[in-house]
Amino acid sequence: MNTKLIENYKKGADRALNWLLHQLKDNGSYGSTINDLASYYKSPYLFYISGRIEEAKIILNHIKHEFMQEDGDFKTSVDIKSKNEVFIEYWAYMNGWVTLAAQKMGSFDIAYPAYQYLKSFYHKKNGGFTTCKPYSKSNNIVDVLTTSHLGLTSLYLGDIEKAIAAGNLLQRFISIQPDLRSGFYLRINDSDKLITEFPQGAEIFHKVSATEPNQAYFMIGYPIAFLGKLHMATGVPAYLHTAMMYLDFAMGCHNSIRTFHFSHKVAWGAAIVANLTKETKYSDISKSILNYLLSIQDASGAWLNDEPAHTSFDQTAEIAIWLREISSE
Repeated sequence: MNTKLIENYKKGADRALNWLLHQLKDNGSYGSTINDLASYYKSPYLFYISGRIEEAKIILNHIKHEFMQEDGDFKTSVDIKSKNEVFIEYWAYMNGWVTLAAQKMGSFDIAYPAYQYLKSFYHKKNGGFTTCKPYSKSNNIVDVLTTSHLGLTSLYLGDIEKAIAAGNLLQRFISIQPDLRSGFYLRINDSDKLITEFPQGAEIFHKVSATEPNQAYFMIGYPIAFLGKLHMATGVPAYLHTAMMYLDFAMGCHNSIRTFHFSHKVAWGAAIVANLTKETKYSDISKSILNYLLSIQDASGAWLNDEPAHTSFDQTAEIAIWLREISSE
């Protein structure tokens, strides 16, 4: 990637950061009406990697005081995870982001109890992480997004054993797909079998179609990124090879993968693999996705500004994170 392109990515990230800074109050909140955990959980990570360390600490402390539970979980309130119902299904997802940021920042009073809670999602038999509730507390279904996210969290916390187990399961996931030309099934049950039948309307949680447009491509993007990082940590070539298999599947999907905001994690994963392999086809797809994301950024600096606050704050922080992370790759 040339210098001019990287500067454009950084400028896009800066516009998003400035939008968030404009909302930020002295107490680390975005105002009394912005009271959902989903509006905050990615912000400390973005502010920290953007060099705004004081603001990152203030927001993280707000999360600790307003949303952290005694058991290390994070919830909007005692009875509510988030207004975004997706996070009820993917219960540990927001937790992982807060834990990663806290670990990066040396806020171990948050990172360690938060990770102790996340370890309860570890599937002791297949090495993945359960989707909805801690292991043995529900049906023990495991999915690729949660396994990748908490696998990376394990890597950051120095729990290499769980990170490797997660990577090994992701290898198994792709090896047992019945037909990658059709799509990728995202979940396995407690008997280690792919879940290929699911209720109508629940497709987004269960399969990324290779032929239909506008899929939840981030489900595939996170395994690419995590496996690339796991390869860096272990030196094991198989993890990089598997990351390339996931990425090659993604590149064979409907062309909307290059023009959909849910592709942001594919851009991140592709940049990591491109950095490791020097393959231009991988940097090309990363660039095409980022160029699209910049084209839909609001003049204010936000993304998805017409969505509810818990979505626009969430996605603005995330896309800005990937613009910065990809620039550094």
